[in-house]
Amino acid sequence: MAPERGAGINNLAGYDYREAIASRSRDRRPSPLQAFGPTVKAWRTRRRMSQMALALAADVSTRHVSYLETGKAAPSRDMVLRLAEALNVPAHARNDWLTAAGFAPIYQSRPLDSAELAPFIEAVSRLLERHDPYPGWALDPDWRIVLCNRVGARLLRRVGIAPGDSLVAALVDDPTLGGALLNWREATLPLAHRLGAEARRRDDAETARAAETLAALGGQSPLATPASAAVTTRLGIDGRVIELVSIQAAFNTANDLTLADLRAELFFPLGADSERNLAKAFPLYSVSRRSGNRFAVRKRVKTMS
Repeated sequence: MAPERGAGINNLAGYDYREAIASRSRDRRPSPLQAFGPTVKAWRTRRRMSQMALALAADVSTRHVSYLETGKAAPSRDMVLRLAEALNVPAHARNDWLTAAGFAPIYQSRPLDSAELAPFIEAVSRLLERHDPYPGWALDPDWRIVLCNRVGARLLRRVGIAPGDSLVAALVDDPTLGGALLNWREATLPLAHRLGAEARRRDDAETARAAETLAALGGQSPLATPASAAVTTRLGIDGRVIELVSIQAAFNTANDLTLADLRAELFFPLGADSERNLAKAFPLYSVSRRSGNRFAVRKRVKTMS
């Protein structure tokens, strides 16, 4: 059967049209040379490093750094990682660097309950457990409370927060936590700054909005003159004031993105009054003073729920 008159011409024209559209799309897509250079320069500027300083830190020539930034040279995978290490680029952004240079990302984000992360989660659990009778919990990248010790769980319940809730969401909803957070203006401002830094590190618009909301709620809280040694958390529980200071623990060598964002918050009472008030509000253990600032912890005979 003879082909329809003009069919070949129509098919050829259609093919040419589709190919032309695809070709223009490919032309608009930045090549690894075009995408990687501005990325390096932006991070180098953020870290306030000269090309020479970056070259020394990465053990390459200044000319090669210049060629990479201007797109005159293509980076190897090893070079991408060396420059990222020299600029202290977090794992989230290193995946973007690899993608911009035309390589596949290498940093995974495993679930918290995965078998690969189980030994690390167990380490955090032991850290929190041994922190009793002082409160402590662990936060995921979304500031949800994923782990907490017994005193931490009881304290959170008293201020209306349950394990699995987002600490940031609770503070945005009620910065005073039901009136329990006595110095909420002073305490939420550093948290807003931390959120802002996390948002910039992870390029997370949602976290950035939460930081802006918290900062707006707290307003400008000028530091005392002179400034105190640290911003503390002052809680009012059962008519007692408990002043706490927190220490943060993290996996500094984590390659997994979930593990890199996991933070343990360990709270310690400041002064003897806060020590006693904490023990009375959450009587899990009794605490007696030894010499100096050390404390001996004795288990109570009566177990508490």
